[in-house]
Amino acid sequence: MNYNEAVAYIHSLGRLGSSLGLSRMQAALAVLGNPERTLRVVHVAGTNGKGSTSSIIASILRSSGLVTGLYTSPYLDSFTNRFGLDGRDITAQGVVDMVQRIRPIAEEVGLTQFEFITTLAFAFYAEQQVDALVLEVGLGGRFDATNVITPAVSVITNIGFDHMEFLGDTLGKIAWEKAGIVKPHVPVTTAVEGSEPYTVIADVANSSNAPLRLLGRDYGYVAREASLAGQTLDYWGLEPILGLELSLLGPHQLKNAALAVDAALMLKGQGWQITPQHITTGVRSARWPGRFEVMPVGATTVIMDGAHNTHGVAALIATLEQYLPGRKVLLVSGIMKDKSPATMLMGLAPYVRRLYACAPDLPRATTPSDLAQIAQRLGLSAESYHSVQQALAAAIHEAKHSGEAVLVAGSLYTVSEARAALGL
Repeated sequence: MNYNEAVAYIHSLGRLGSSLGLSRMQAALAVLGNPERTLRVVHVAGTNGKGSTSSIIASILRSSGLVTGLYTSPYLDSFTNRFGLDGRDITAQGVVDMVQRIRPIAEEVGLTQFEFITTLAFAFYAEQQVDALVLEVGLGGRFDATNVITPAVSVITNIGFDHMEFLGDTLGKIAWEKAGIVKPHVPVTTAVEGSEPYTVIADVANSSNAPLRLLGRDYGYVAREASLAGQTLDYWGLEPILGLELSLLGPHQLKNAALAVDAALMLKGQGWQITPQHITTGVRSARWPGRFEVMPVGATTVIMDGAHNTHGVAALIATLEQYLPGRKVLLVSGIMKDKSPATMLMGLAPYVRRLYACAPDLPRATTPSDLAQIAQRLGLSAESYHSVQQALAAAIHEAKHSGEAVLVAGSLYTVSEARAALGL
C-alpha cells in the first residue's frame, strides 16, 4: 500500500456514512490498548473558530517546550494536514503505516470514516509519546468520535446554526450537543455568546461540577492595533498579558486568541510549565492558513477565507469592514448545497461587485450555474466557471485592470483548490 492507496481507502469509508454512538470507537481503541488514555488532551468544540483556537493553543504549548499534537478537520492542502506534530504534518509514510496497522481492527469493528481517522490519530500520537494533544471535535461533541477522552481542559468556541440535521434546529439544542464534551470536574472555558446557548452549557457544567469561565465575564481582551500585517491585543483574566501579537486577522480572531490564552492559563493553574513569555511567543507564532489569508499575486491582493456557513460569513463581513472599508471585492465562490448558499450570498452581496461562481470537486457542491443564478436573483453580477482554477484566473485577470481585491470564500474545499491553483 502506498500513500495514495491509503488515503483512497480512508475516503472509501465515507460510503458507511455516519452513525451516532461511541461504542465502535471504544471497541477499536480497546483492541489497541486504549492509546487515548496515555494522552494529555485539550478538547475543542464549537461551531466556528475551532481550528484557529486549536492552532493558537498548540502554538503556545510548543513554545513552552512540549511536544504537541494538533488534530483538526477538514484538511486544507493535504490529508496529512489533519495530524500536526510540533508544527509539522505526519509524513506520507506515517499515514501508510498507521492505516495498515488499524485497518484490520477497523474492519472488524465497522468504523466509519471519521472514526477511523480519529482512531488513527490516537494511536499515532500515543506512539509518538507527545506531551500534549490539542484535539478538535469533528461534529457536535456528545457523540463525536473524539469524545472518548477525559481532557485537562474543555474549550467551546461559539454556538451557531450549522449541521442542524444532526445537532438540532435551535441554538439551545446545538449547545446541548457541543456541551457533551464537558466532563466531571474538568474545567471549561468558552467564548459562547447569547443567553440560550450559554444557559445550556452552564447547566451541563454545573451538573458535572466542572468550573466554567466565560469570555467577557471572567476574562477578555482589549483590541489594540490592526493592519493587514497582523493585530495586537491585551488579555485580562487569570493574569494580565499585554501586547500579544497575532498574525490571524479579523475581530473574531481576537476572541479566539483570548479563548486560547485562557485555556493555556488554566493548564498553568494545573501545574503545566507555561509562562507569560511562552504565551506571547506562541500567540505570535500561530498560523492557520486559509482564514482571511492575504497574499499578493503580482499586483493583485488575493484573500482566502474558509467561511462555510452563515456564522463564518458574519465573521468574514466584519473583517472586510475592518480591513477594506467601503471597497467591493471580486468573489470567487463555491458553496456546498447543505450550507444555505442563498443566505451566505445574501450576506456577502453588499461587499461584492461580481461573483465568479465555481464548485470544488465534490458531488455535494452547488453547481456553478445554480450558484450564479442564485446570485443574479440577489442582484449580483455573476458568471459560472467549470472549475475553481478557471474562476480564480478570470477574477485575477479582471482585478489587474480594476485594482480590486479578489476574495475566495464559501467553502474550505474551494479555498484548498484555489491555493493549489496558485501553487501554494
